[in-house]
Amino acid sequence: MFLERKPDATISFTDIVQLMGGGTPKTEEDSFWNGDILFFTPKDVSHSPFCISTEKHLTVAGLNNCSSRLYPPFTTFVTCRGTVGNLSMAGVSMAMNQSCYALKGKADYPPLFVYSFTRYVIATMKKKASGAVFSALVTRDFEMEKVFEPNADDAILFQKRVEPLFAQVLANTNEIQQLSELQNALLTQLSSR
Repeated sequence: MFLERKPDATISFTDIVQLMGGGTPKTEEDSFWNGDILFFTPKDVSHSPFCISTEKHLTVAGLNNCSSRLYPPFTTFVTCRGTVGNLSMAGVSMAMNQSCYALKGKADYPPLFVYSFTRYVIATMKKKASGAVFSALVTRDFEMEKVFEPNADDAILFQKRVEPLFAQVLANTNEIQQLSELQNALLTQLSSR
């Protein structure tokens, strides 16, 4: 839909999307860790577009002592170190470490459009790299990336059309996690007999 009506004029990717950072509280401070707040890192990227569980968790004190904010569901995360250029979307509220950017649409660009458009932009950036491996992504990479300016009304229409599909993917992701947890619990019971 967007590529068919792609205007010739280009703008910076950061004219459409706001980049936000994360941070890690002191790892040696026990009171900052093992709480109820999910803490997204590049290790938490999965096969699903959604991240609903993380390896690490913060306490409220941990969140208050790092430079990450609590990002709402449907925030897009892009990894900028390690496994560079991987995407995930928050399925629940979570904080994020400094190896990622959180992306939020500017103006009226809705979150599912931001996720999908970012996938397109990252794929384009990787093609331009001509097989070279990204070692890191920095703010300047996104500022220098020129993109066509999508129509905001089309972006909202896109959001409405794909919302049921993403809702089903999120529901499936939650069900898979619940079934996996049940399987692990049953295997633990069986092995203890």
